Amino acid sequence: MIGNATSRIECDGIGPLELGKDVVFGIQTQRAVDLYPLVGQKCFAERPALLNAMLAVKKASAQTNVQIGVLDPAVGAAIEQAAAKLLSEPRPDFFPVHAAHGGGGISFNMNLNEVLANLANAALTGAAYGTYAPVEPSDHVNLNHSTADSLSTACHIAARTAYASFECEVAGLVEDLEALVAEWGGQRKLARTCMQDAVDISFGDYLGGVSASLAFNLDRARRDAEKLRAVSLGATIIGRREDCDPAFYTSILPALNAELERIGMPSGFRRANNLFAATQAHDRLLALGGALDQLGRTLMRFAKDLRLMASGPVGGLSEIRLPAVQAGSSAIPGKVNPTIPEFMVQCAMIAAGHAHTMAMTQDHGELDYNPWQAVVIGSLLDMLSILESGVATLRRHCVQGMVPDAARNNDLATSLLPSLIRVKQLKGYSYASRVAKDAAGDVDAVRREVADAECACSSSHENTQYAENHHD
Repeated sequence: MIGNATSRIECDGIGPLELGKDVVFGIQTQRAVDLYPLVGQKCFAERPALLNAMLAVKKASAQTNVQIGVLDPAVGAAIEQAAAKLLSEPRPDFFPVHAAHGGGGISFNMNLNEVLANLANAALTGAAYGTYAPVEPSDHVNLNHSTADSLSTACHIAARTAYASFECEVAGLVEDLEALVAEWGGQRKLARTCMQDAVDISFGDYLGGVSASLAFNLDRARRDAEKLRAVSLGATIIGRREDCDPAFYTSILPALNAELERIGMPSGFRRANNLFAATQAHDRLLALGGALDQLGRTLMRFAKDLRLMASGPVGGLSEIRLPAVQAGSSAIPGKVNPTIPEFMVQCAMIAAGHAHTMAMTQDHGELDYNPWQAVVIGSLLDMLSILESGVATLRRHCVQGMVPDAARNNDLATSLLPSLIRVKQLKGYSYASRVAKDAAGDVDAVRREVADAECACSSSHENTQYAENHHD
């Protein structure tokens, strides 16, 4: 390393490159920053679950390498301490690399290796950044693992971390809907098929259906998230376990799980049954993405239903009233729009785009290694984040405060078609058809037929009961 008072020169296989003297990362990170502009993408420092998962992997790896005797204890301790400090005192400025830096996620892994090496050297000997002695990024920080297995493992950890809080919000929405069923689910409402009037049901029927659909999709997502416990750490290159020390292969996962428990991240990770499959594709992450896509579309449908049921106040359905949270027009006084359900729709639309991006990575993996895991995890974490925001907002600013319009719903539930259906139930299809023809759209006439038929049915039932009770 050479340089001057304000800069330093580092060299790699490509050649020399100038960096700021006090920049904590190194040449490979700087090349990624120069070659791949951020262009609005999140850098890895803005994905703390992923960054912390990688730090946990590096810390556990250093500890394991010391324990099996392949890393100097002082070097290993310095790496561990550097990782621990970053876990407790985050430094976003140390990690400027973003996902779109070419395939494989190598720049992110090397960003981490360089930072940990520089911090470890400074702590051990006071060495200037870029010295890389006695701790070298690849030889020591990256010892017995590679980008392929360490980043893939960290992706699983980060996804399980993000999923946990998302699941709580969706489960909370299911509970909110069940509470509404208990509170006013017995009120009647008009059901519709193909956007046309159909039969009368209760709000409990409708809300219970939505709740059950959400619960079904959440259960699917939960099972897919559980499968992320299978990781590839130890499959250093393309799934071959012989590329790392056998003792490291045996010891690393217990060490990693202990570290994850210590820092409060999901643990209980085990090794995938087929490490070649885990390297060729990101099936478990994509499975969770698919489940979230379906769940997001269910949330979108429900939010759109809320918009329809609240439409009006005069020219629409006007079946429910949503909390007024914001003026709906800069030109129409008193107008209030269903902006909270619309926010949920927007979130679900964006999430669906992330799901499509994830799915494309499966199409474009070749042969023995799928290099698009940085795109996969970025899309998945963003998907979880935006869906969680949508659900949390929908719950607190809409669902928990919405109420039905009882008079309006009773009127709709006894409108023309539901009343004709009731006549059919009481007196048969042919009779109801004649009533429909004679009424010619007069709902009051049909309602009178319903009342007469129900009265006749009640009288007949009472007479039958009397006869049965007095039978000699």
